[in-house]
Amino acid sequence: MKKPNIKKNMQGMLFIFVAMFCVLGGYLLFINVTYGEEWFSTPYNPRISTANNIANAGDIYDRNGVLLAHSEGSTRHYAQDADLRRAVSHTVGDVYGKSLGAETYFAKYLYGHDRGLLNTIATAASGTSGGDVYLTIDARLCEYIYDNMDYNGAVVLMDYTTGEVLASVSVPTFDPENIENDDDETGSKFLNRVVQGRYAPGSTMKIVTTAAALEQGVTDMEINCTGSAVVGGETVTCPTSSGHGHVDFTSAFVRSCNIYYAELSVRLGGTAMMRNADKFAFNYEFNFQDFNMLKSNFELSGRDYDLAWAGVGQYKDLVTPMHNMMITAGIANGGTVMEPKTLLEVKYGDRTAYSFSPSRFRDETSPAIADTISELMRATVDHGTATSADIGGVTINGKTGTAEYVDGGAVKNHSWFVGFSDDPQHPYAIAVILEGAGFGSAHATPLAGQIFSKALDLGY
Repeated sequence: MKKPNIKKNMQGMLFIFVAMFCVLGGYLLFINVTYGEEWFSTPYNPRISTANNIANAGDIYDRNGVLLAHSEGSTRHYAQDADLRRAVSHTVGDVYGKSLGAETYFAKYLYGHDRGLLNTIATAASGTSGGDVYLTIDARLCEYIYDNMDYNGAVVLMDYTTGEVLASVSVPTFDPENIENDDDETGSKFLNRVVQGRYAPGSTMKIVTTAAALEQGVTDMEINCTGSAVVGGETVTCPTSSGHGHVDFTSAFVRSCNIYYAELSVRLGGTAMMRNADKFAFNYEFNFQDFNMLKSNFELSGRDYDLAWAGVGQYKDLVTPMHNMMITAGIANGGTVMEPKTLLEVKYGDRTAYSFSPSRFRDETSPAIADTISELMRATVDHGTATSADIGGVTINGKTGTAEYVDGGAVKNHSWFVGFSDDPQHPYAIAVILEGAGFGSAHATPLAGQIFSKALDLGY
């Protein structure tokens, strides 16, 4: 009987173990590079929860140097003004991780963990503070928005040429100064509706459907809207029960005719609609640098009736306010969407450790299509459903939306407005949603106009 070659077998096993170790090491390196920032920022990271020392944490400021969070001994304190504190609560967050904001996403700067092991040890030994974080938001503008929101919902305003988020407000809010005593079991107030609230887009989705029609060259359709139409054997309705009468490609957008867009969607077909929704980042897993954002949803069943409603912004369409603003920002920016960011600067004393720089997210459509939709949005503010967004002094382009939902058996409406100031000196895109408020033209649109006016007053 031949004796086994033990030395040769051991060498073979050693080779296998080394190869497996190299594969595992390579994989760990890959996922650390790819997802390291996201993992570090989670409140469940044990390194943060054990290493963070509130007394050593840096301060948080808005873009103008307004103090939003600071430490006094082992206690974290927030802005003195109660309304301002609540207005920025979701953007700033809290040290318990109940609401994910700057306290969580930028913890590596606030506690000095970005400077390497030796510097971190030196920081802990000396008792010196971490880095001071400056956000892109204007706290005064956020407070103004908060004070003028009569409904739960969300507002986000961004420089569409750079991606700097100038204002981000989610209502209901919470008080980070007293969060340890907050016994809200539903967690609704801790939900940042700007990036984590998903709503039916309603007629704001007609921007995406219009882009699909322009791409396919389907702009010659004309119909007589009587207020309802049978599509796929079932009835589609317009908010205007008596109908819009004769409408073409332009007037259907300006007057927000559901019947026109339902029939247009069916004519375009599910394949073209889905392909275009993908271009506008529906069903996309967002992985932004400064915050976590839920993906938006666009799906089809194969039925013309469902396709008709999907093109109108109902069926199973879902979008976050941040994403809806980004869609509009892309139209304003010639088809290119910039990545939204909330971190402006990080300083360790006089040394700057991080400075904001713009990043392109994606091209959602061509410059020609973006220009055409921009003109349609301008006409909508000039003489369509969004006239209350017109503030004078700067050109506002926009689209209203009224999104139906069922609450306790009753049909209600979320009020939407998305739009932008068409001015290179004031390049801002906005999304406003007010939950259960009613028609977009009656509630979200005038609020958007007020916000644009306030931004101008503040020098933006």
